[in-house]
Amino acid sequence: MTDRRDFFSANASIYDDRSGALLADDEAQDLARAARLDPDATILDVGAGTGRVAIPLARAGFQVVAVDTALPMLDVLGRKAPDLRVRRIAASGSRLPFQSACFDAAVIARLLYLLSDWRDLLRDAIRVVRPGGRILHEWNNGAPDEEWVQIKEKARELFEDAGVANPFHPGARRESEVDECLLAEGLIRRRGIQMPADFQITLGEFLDRIAAGKFSYTWNVPPGVLPGCLTQLRAWASASFDLDRPVPVPRERSWKIYEAT
Repeated sequence: MTDRRDFFSANASIYDDRSGALLADDEAQDLARAARLDPDATILDVGAGTGRVAIPLARAGFQVVAVDTALPMLDVLGRKAPDLRVRRIAASGSRLPFQSACFDAAVIARLLYLLSDWRDLLRDAIRVVRPGGRILHEWNNGAPDEEWVQIKEKARELFEDAGVANPFHPGARRESEVDECLLAEGLIRRRGIQMPADFQITLGEFLDRIAAGKFSYTWNVPPGVLPGCLTQLRAWASASFDLDRPVPVPRERSWKIYEAT
């Protein structure tokens, strides 16, 4: 099977269209203040993608190094911010090509649900952050009581029933798993920050986006399997929810901040 990370190389433009909207400048500044970052801090963005977080942090004056396994994603980042000092490096987040304790902070945003080796990635991010530095983690997969999350989990069930083994990404399933791992590695949890939802859509529009392949968790499902599953998914969702009601996706964006020791 193709490494799922290759899907992001092949679909960089689709990803950027759906998920590449930059963190607002005031949100980036709020995040930096919450993390108590010095103005000259050097920040590593692990799994930077097309620059959603790296670009506004660089615009705020921080020195930013963006790492991603998918070079096409980093190429999009470079085109979006040609005049900013964002150093781009194609590398694995679990085998970072840096000396220990060389960054003031590491950002890990909307990433860990993708990777089976997410714990290794966290450990290596901790390694390259100096004592007293910060790990900033954003979880964006919602909570179990959110209707769009229930639709997504029903899709997982239908794909598995259709014979697709491990159809979704193999990484962390819950934010609490990430928190437990970081605390077990000796980090200290500091205050986090909540930000409002990126956008609102109806649940019907959410289903349309699934059908259009806008979400990476459908990229591993064979084309011959997808239509039948999506028909069943829409029927189930129609019977379960009001598909015309707008909902925030996700309800809120949660950043957790940890101090390295």
